[in-house]
Amino acid sequence: MTRTTPAPPVDVTAVFPWMTGYARTAVRLHPRPGAPGVHDSHIGGPLLWPEDEVWPTCARPLGRGRGPQDPPIPMAGVAQFFARDIPEIPFPDGRDLLQVLWCPAVHVQDDIWGPAIRLIWRRTAEIPEPSGRGPAVAADSWAALPVEEDYLPRPCVLHPERVTEYPFHQELPRDHMRALRRWRDETGARYQYLLSIAPGCKIGGWETWHSTDMYELPCEVCGTETEPLLQLDSTEWDGGTGPRWRPLEDRHLAHGSPAYRDACEPTSLTLGRCGSLTVFVCPADAEHGIRLSIQ
Repeated sequence: MTRTTPAPPVDVTAVFPWMTGYARTAVRLHPRPGAPGVHDSHIGGPLLWPEDEVWPTCARPLGRGRGPQDPPIPMAGVAQFFARDIPEIPFPDGRDLLQVLWCPAVHVQDDIWGPAIRLIWRRTAEIPEPSGRGPAVAADSWAALPVEEDYLPRPCVLHPERVTEYPFHQELPRDHMRALRRWRDETGARYQYLLSIAPGCKIGGWETWHSTDMYELPCEVCGTETEPLLQLDSTEWDGGTGPRWRPLEDRHLAHGSPAYRDACEPTSLTLGRCGSLTVFVCPADAEHGIRLSIQ
């Protein structure tokens, strides 16, 4: 089933024609619990993994400090995306598969506390058949490690949808910010919640800075300001964003019902204080490394 975002209550470009220059396409992933396979784009499912490639582990310092008795922690497969499904991803030349793994323990990176993330860019033609899925980590094995259950995603299939986003107000020039604020005060327009940035899991688009205010995240290799690649969210909508961003196909679900929770909290991830984690990459070269934000 497809998922459809309702139209905005106001065309913000009709009010502010200059806003057209700030429009970005975001791909809402609309994850829903399911049973994706190794050849599917997904969150939380099995990865298309070469049989002869060692599954990575993490020995980075933990947020609480790593003791000499702490073993390396197996990375958890978080997501994979094929270029055929989401060509908007800035794949390096010749690559057509992005895999996201992380250590599901608390680390400190970019002054935030969260999982330690690794991106793998692959050429699917170079992965022989049959391919492995990476070693499965049994639930009791995770339980014996210093990991966070909230960082272990539930397998979800995706329903990609393209939407148009507009920036968080602090991304705009000062005169545009003031005009937007006056419009909000005069009309009650809810720009941040209903007109600008989609909540939930998505590729691309703009970042919301509602928790920290905006700050720069330059590439640590070349200094170019990084851009959002992937947002993973604890929920797909909340009370503030639901009137706009809750899909039409989910409007009939009774609040609090199992079906509602599967739609609103599909991945079972809890990031930050029930917020979102965004992975940023360098627009000059996606392989330069990543920066992170939790909002």
